[in-house]
Amino acid sequence: MKIGLCSRTDRPAAIDAAATAARRLRGEGHEVAEVSLGATSLASDLAGAAVVCVFGGDGTVLRAARQIAPLGVPLLGVNLGRLGFLTGTSVAELDGTMAEVLAGRFECEDRTVLEATVTRGGSVFRRVTALNDVVVARGAQVRAIHVDVHIGGEPFTVYWADGIIVATATGSTAYAMSVGGPLMLPDAQALLIVPIAPHLSFGNAVVLPPGERVALEVLDEPARISVDGQEEHDLRGGDRIDVRRSALPARFVRTPTMRPFLQLLRQKILKEGGVTQ
Repeated sequence: MKIGLCSRTDRPAAIDAAATAARRLRGEGHEVAEVSLGATSLASDLAGAAVVCVFGGDGTVLRAARQIAPLGVPLLGVNLGRLGFLTGTSVAELDGTMAEVLAGRFECEDRTVLEATVTRGGSVFRRVTALNDVVVARGAQVRAIHVDVHIGGEPFTVYWADGIIVATATGSTAYAMSVGGPLMLPDAQALLIVPIAPHLSFGNAVVLPPGERVALEVLDEPARISVDGQEEHDLRGGDRIDVRRSALPARFVRTPTMRPFLQLLRQKILKEGGVTQ
């Protein structure tokens, strides 16, 4: 079996953990492709891989998912960070998890990925993908902005707010939840619109069916677009951001011994956030 091992070049602990796993897997007779996150050869190196293990925290998994999703290779996050909400196993648990994977005792959980295009002056000048969310928000100035939102081509409302989040179910436990959005289970394919600190505007979150399209037109500037909280670009007044569900999901490995989502939620968010059970 061919296994991909992916880590960031600036994280020594992740590099060491991946190297240890590579030696063990090669010793068992498996083909191993060691790749660096962001490498131009990532697609060719992972061709034919059954699974790719990503060593790091949730931020690393987000970056990896955006790059690996188009390849259709299922991703197994190996936690070296603090929260580990997107990772399925840890370095200490990796041997047992990989034994299940190598024996074929795993399923693929498909998670929605967002596609967004930014149009300026009638021409598309940027395309991005996101596993968590696409956020259109105010720029450097501390003031609310107006964003005209259309759903399925029909006018919805003009928000006067600090920003608008368009999130997936995966992203519902991230920024969207921190501003009062609802929780969605990871395999839900719905889209979510959540305003950030709306002023005299519609303040409720909106849940949309998977095939719906959302358009956000920036009426004020400065403004910015943020992708998974990791990639940001300046926006101008009149820019239009069209967001929809991608046809290519991010595939995550699930084995029988992995903690169920609701158990992970209780352990990672409710308890660590000080919420009593």
